[in-house]
Amino acid sequence: MRLKSKLARSPSRLVLTLLGVAIASSAQAQSMNYGSLEDLFGEAVTTSATGQPQRASEAPAPMTIITADEIAHSGARTIPDILNRVAGVDVLSWGVSGADVGVDGYNQGNNPRLLVLVNGRQVYLDHYGVTIWSAIPVQLPEIRQIEVVKGPQAALFGFNAVSGVVNIITYNPLYDDVGAAQVTVGSQGQKEFDAVKSVKLGDKVGVRFSAGGWNMDEYGTASDKLVQGLRGNGSMRRAASMDSLAQITPDVQAGFEGTWSRADEFGMTALQGPTQGQYQTRSFKGTVKANTDWGLVDATAYSNHLDYHLNLLNNGAITSVASDTDTTVVQVQDLVKLTPTLTTRVGLEYRDNSIDSSPGKGATTGYQDFALSNMYNWQASDTLSLTLAGRWDHTWLNRSGFAPVPFTTADYNNRAFDTFSYNAGVVWHPSADDTITATAGRGIQSPTLIELGNNTVSKQAPGSVQVTGNPYVNPTVVTNYELGYQRAISAINGAAKVSALYQKTEDYKSIAFSSIHFINGYPTILLGENFGNSKEWGTEAELHGKLGGMRWSASWTWLNPIDSFTFKPGTVPVNYQRSTPKNTVKGNVGYDFGRWTTDLFLYWKSDYAAYYQTAKGPGLYTVSQGLTAQAAVSYKVSDDFSLTLAGSNLLQDHTQLAVTPQAERRVWGTATYKF
Repeated sequence: MRLKSKLARSPSRLVLTLLGVAIASSAQAQSMNYGSLEDLFGEAVTTSATGQPQRASEAPAPMTIITADEIAHSGARTIPDILNRVAGVDVLSWGVSGADVGVDGYNQGNNPRLLVLVNGRQVYLDHYGVTIWSAIPVQLPEIRQIEVVKGPQAALFGFNAVSGVVNIITYNPLYDDVGAAQVTVGSQGQKEFDAVKSVKLGDKVGVRFSAGGWNMDEYGTASDKLVQGLRGNGSMRRAASMDSLAQITPDVQAGFEGTWSRADEFGMTALQGPTQGQYQTRSFKGTVKANTDWGLVDATAYSNHLDYHLNLLNNGAITSVASDTDTTVVQVQDLVKLTPTLTTRVGLEYRDNSIDSSPGKGATTGYQDFALSNMYNWQASDTLSLTLAGRWDHTWLNRSGFAPVPFTTADYNNRAFDTFSYNAGVVWHPSADDTITATAGRGIQSPTLIELGNNTVSKQAPGSVQVTGNPYVNPTVVTNYELGYQRAISAINGAAKVSALYQKTEDYKSIAFSSIHFINGYPTILLGENFGNSKEWGTEAELHGKLGGMRWSASWTWLNPIDSFTFKPGTVPVNYQRSTPKNTVKGNVGYDFGRWTTDLFLYWKSDYAAYYQTAKGPGLYTVSQGLTAQAAVSYKVSDDFSLTLAGSNLLQDHTQLAVTPQAERRVWGTATYKF
């Protein structure tokens, strides 16, 4: 216990770095044992940024770690509701489950700026780079922690990490023993069940199984009959996964994972119109980790498949769109200790993304990408560390099948581009209680498959309008600079943190149905087009602590985007200057006493105006400033059985959470049995 206390107070990353190397070099420890590290240091740690164990405050990127205990205390039943508690995170709730999550502003329907991972596998969907949160095949009881990383992080975390990263880490099937079943019932006809169980097959093989799902009615607040029809099917989720890890030899581990999910929910399209989407995913992943004479080698290969069907509002009527996508990714990286204070990580990545044409079948559009990355982490002294990472991507398009009118097959197959991303971070501890961080990052948002794809049939009437993807759309580039200061405050058993950021977005890309181009004689509407730049200033302040059985936190975020787009106002459903709330205040307080646990979360946003498409067309609609509340009360009946009563949107019968029709007050109860 004395060791734990001493390490918990230490400001130096050197202790953690040396511990990470010792773990990586020892037998049967290629996968990080988060539980052992958390027990040793008395707090959650991360290995995601540099491959070595670090506290969140010591990572070379602005990071917040949400623990399993915090998830349980919240009573929340969806990942967006959990993420909403993090300072700088904005959640737009479209219905009972549909939501988009943004980091440091720039949020919108079908937000394509966020990289979302589960144990290193991307779970955002490549058709438009969007995350359907209810389609993520993970149950809440199997989550060990969620890491929220702000700013572009492509060189550290991977492809398309533009505005931030949400990294979901589940319990390790070899090291962790987890078993839980939950039943939830509530208002809006909510019926939910999930179960998680890990099984050990001897000392060297572990398997974790999970499955779950829900059925819920959508809010009944829509007055528009078309929206009522889209919401009529309610929200449905089904998901299952199997994750395994085996100790093949003292120096080699191998794992296999398979997942499946189905999610039906009300949401928003990239044109900021209402939609009822049906999403079915499946994935397979294999990993091999090995301690070698040339470092800790980690090889991963996975494939993601998506089938989607959207019923959406278009020109005053409901239109259906359906297609499927495939993603294959192969990654190899090597973490090497060059000196006692200098570590490097070299990575190679290949990916192949494709989408099938729809409604006309017989063509496939996609791209392949090869990337080389390199990271250096230098512990310059006990109080100063520096991290520098770079990533180079070479991307080339491909097209097969019928001619992509008005373009040619050569327009796709001859198109290639190179991009460069970087991350740099300095962490300085001027004292045992103070931490100063300075970070810079550049991320690349590659064109999505919809922005590139072409669905036209091979024979077009002369002069007919074509609606098509654009092989010549450029990637969007996001650059971010951030300065942060954190001070530990022993009097409150917590810390205070302030930060300031500047971010710029170049070659912003979007869809403009009112912009007509003449290409090879055809009037053409492009699904992907570049429209100028935007920049943003922001600041953030946080305070958290724990006194006895009471835990609490408070945060304030101010964001000020300034758009410099080239389209005429109203022709593209985007206006970040008005759609980003300038001020957001969040507060959380909980109290633990005996077998009881309570939690209250308050959330206030200043007014903003965002685009929403109705039968009359798109328009800017104001969402007034407002305060919302979520709360939970839990009672531990026994060591293995607990009951939770929770609710959201509690202050009013109906709450305007976004531009979509109002949300209703929700209440639910959950019974949890651990085994």
